[in-house]
Amino acid sequence: MASVFSRRGLWMDGVRGVLPHGEARRRAVPATGPATRFGRLHRGVLLVACLLAFVVASVTMARAGQSAVPQEQPGAGAHDAATPWPAGARFPDIALGPAAPSPDMAMPERAPGDREGLPARLSDLRGQVFIVNLYSWFCAPCQEEAPALRALHARIASVGQGASGSRGELAGRVRLVGIAAGDDWNLVQAFRQRHGLAFPLFADPELALHGQLGNLPVPFTWVLRREADGFRVLFTHAGALSGTPADFLDRVLAAAGPLS
Repeated sequence: MASVFSRRGLWMDGVRGVLPHGEARRRAVPATGPATRFGRLHRGVLLVACLLAFVVASVTMARAGQSAVPQEQPGAGAHDAATPWPAGARFPDIALGPAAPSPDMAMPERAPGDREGLPARLSDLRGQVFIVNLYSWFCAPCQEEAPALRALHARIASVGQGASGSRGELAGRVRLVGIAAGDDWNLVQAFRQRHGLAFPLFADPELALHGQLGNLPVPFTWVLRREADGFRVLFTHAGALSGTPADFLDRVLAAAGPLS
């Protein structure tokens, strides 16, 4: 173990290893004899008993805590089972807050008496199918996923619903939305500029939305369909999007069914 001498003693890997300088010389030579040996034995027994009690208490607390601490989700399948809104569930009409400006920010016109800048709700956005992506600037897989989201958004904007495009354009029907868990506006704008994203991104600096959505690890994606009584979850995806953007969009359209 590496050691360094100082004026006050010896440090070993940053931990004081011996008595401060001069302290050893002030200590008297230890006494000997039966009484001394008995005292040492008594102290040794007490020390062993304390150590055993500590070990037993630690094991007991660890076993008791196993049932209270949620286990790490090993993969997408197990993660979906723990999702507050799995496939088929009704998704809440979450309050998104004012969105960072984007060319794709299409919202219904507000009534003349409404104030600008009010928090937007998911139902305020136009579209029939919503791909809601929960991400964070500080999440490395989210940064790696961003180019795939950019490509997915570009494909939505340029490809028709059918293979030949004869059933109409998807733009305005399928909407991609990002929620930045723990990020303020500066980080949202930095994320947009770094990856060239043109779909709406909503800041969640206080993690309010993240908590409402179940405190899930990021990235996480919900695919929703708007219905008469709200939003229905078509499917979820834990982790960064896998496969090609075209494959993911095909899965979205297959789950959504015909769009009007």
